[in-house]
Amino acid sequence: MLFNMRIADVLIILPILVFSLTIHEYAHAWVSTVLGDPTPGNHRRLTLNPLAHLDPFGTIMLLVAGFGWARPVPIDISYYKRRHVGLVITSLAGPFSNLLIAIIVMGLIRLLAMVPASGLGARFLNSMFEILQQAAFLNLVLFVLNMIPIPPLDGSRIVTAALRNRPDLSVPYNRYGGYVLIGLILLGRIGGINLLPITPVATVLFAILFGIFF
Repeated sequence: MLFNMRIADVLIILPILVFSLTIHEYAHAWVSTVLGDPTPGNHRRLTLNPLAHLDPFGTIMLLVAGFGWARPVPIDISYYKRRHVGLVITSLAGPFSNLLIAIIVMGLIRLLAMVPASGLGARFLNSMFEILQQAAFLNLVLFVLNMIPIPPLDGSRIVTAALRNRPDLSVPYNRYGGYVLIGLILLGRIGGINLLPITPVATVLFAILFGIFF
């Protein structure tokens, strides 16, 4: 949790999270717009301005609890030619933007590793390595988290699309999914049981990317 971290770490991690969440929500807005939906633009969400995407309470929770969220981008699937396909593509745009960021950052790390340096230059590069590694890992965490198929996370839209002809299942799934997610988080915190193995999966993905680039 951020409030248990050193100030120096918070000053590094918080901007990375703000940037990553902004890109995540912008990706939703951009893809929905490309698919013909003017709703994100009408709500002024087709922007890279973090203030348009950050949720005040979600940001506070991020600071005090280590788990927060941004404002969901409003979309209208009635504008899509294939509604449920468009819903899935738009929903996956967010987490896959975080995966893309992680890949790009790992590429930057690889390039920096090829730069010869010594003394102060070497120390600066080492600091940059640490910051970029945190950026890559945090974006992998966001990717894994949002791919979990529990509402309101992005991965749940795949299930919603699959259940489009079963409202008897899709309605309660979307209505109560948020409570299930909160319950899993609380049980994990109280019981010390990792019911949502987000960090371990992100660690494996980080190791895979590291192996590809190095």
